[in-house]
Amino acid sequence: MIGKLPEKGQRDLFRPMLKDFIDSKHELVLLADKIDWEYFENEFSPLYSEKGAPSVPIRLMVGCLMLKHLYNLGDERIPEFWVRDVYFQYFCGGEFFEHKFPFDPSDFVHFRNRVGKEGTGKIFAYSVHLHGKEVPRQSKFVLSDTTVQENNTTFPTDAKLCKKVIDKCNKIAEESGIKQRQRYTRESKQLVRDTYNGKHPKRAKKAGKAKRRLKTIAGALLRELERKMSDEQKALYRKELSLYKRVINQQKDDKDKIYSLHKPFTRCISKGKTHKQYEFGNKVGLITTGKRGRKVITAIKAFLDTPYDGDTIDPLLEQMQQNKLKLPQELAYDRGGKGRKQIKGVTIITPDKPKASDTVYQKRCKRNKCRARAAIEPIIGHLKKDFRMEQNYLWGEKGIQINAFMAATAWNLKKMMEKLVREFLDFVLRIFFKQRLQLAT
Repeated sequence: MIGKLPEKGQRDLFRPMLKDFIDSKHELVLLADKIDWEYFENEFSPLYSEKGAPSVPIRLMVGCLMLKHLYNLGDERIPEFWVRDVYFQYFCGGEFFEHKFPFDPSDFVHFRNRVGKEGTGKIFAYSVHLHGKEVPRQSKFVLSDTTVQENNTTFPTDAKLCKKVIDKCNKIAEESGIKQRQRYTRESKQLVRDTYNGKHPKRAKKAGKAKRRLKTIAGALLRELERKMSDEQKALYRKELSLYKRVINQQKDDKDKIYSLHKPFTRCISKGKTHKQYEFGNKVGLITTGKRGRKVITAIKAFLDTPYDGDTIDPLLEQMQQNKLKLPQELAYDRGGKGRKQIKGVTIITPDKPKASDTVYQKRCKRNKCRARAAIEPIIGHLKKDFRMEQNYLWGEKGIQINAFMAATAWNLKKMMEKLVREFLDFVLRIFFKQRLQLAT
């Protein structure tokens, strides 16, 4: 059953209403009044059953998810800020000041699982359409690029992975009631220590020996489990055992290697950065408007594999079509997108040598468009540092897309807040100068 917020406008004798003492021109108040919250009620209502206890109200949940990414807060941290910030409460549909957060933070997980990638995609699409006619007008020329959304995993090494396999095998044996010949708990812990600083000439031999021994122990424990398990137990742990076997048997030059046991979809992506040669996560592509002024993200997609940068443009344009956005005429990309001149009727512009037949004006236009593409780089930086796309803390494969959608939603909402505040100030100034003119005449 869907939970409902308090009835609007119903006053209480002993409690003042939020709208009576908050600043009506605050950015969150202006944004809350701008959003059509009934849209989310209509979209997500079919996902709820008509029976059972009342759920958390949809507006409250969607509003908290927006605030979570707008202000870079975790699931466990947002209740602390929500309780002490009246604007957070007003944004989420509150009528009176509340001294206690209305639900447990674990409900965020249940809601994300309920709506899935499709539901968060609708929230993102709404944040684009919220900008109205500006988006189609600015979308004739767009910018596109890819980045890496890192997963919340430790730096992967063969020794760490084998140690985790050993611990997991011991845990499975304990849960299944299997008596092991040996657990190797103390030895494996010391072997991991021996692999530290393994590139030092005085430690290389010892580290290599420890690494091989860890792999031997992990393989022995895994084979022992397979021997002593019943058919039912093998069926129950089939997925985990096959994953552990891949970790033990993978070689240095293998493709699609496993870098994390709890997030096996993690990929190793080389970005050529001097301070960070490799990033362990998943590739994310995005498209933003390219005209001067506020940039709006019109499409964003996370990829489980590591496609060539030029191959990420087609899914992004398809997402724009699904969200009923007009495709651009031109799309500026960096040199990573070479080889694609046109996709879905969209001209792909990449830095290249000018043609001999180009006039001076044509050369200058191409150069300016390629230079304008650099505007997407600070957007990616803000998505990572300010809107929670630097590391993905969500669980499962769908978590990478949900996190990317909500980070882009937060960016679009931030741009809308800036626009609403500017429009409000312009309105006040117009009234002020109008009154001054009337007094002067």
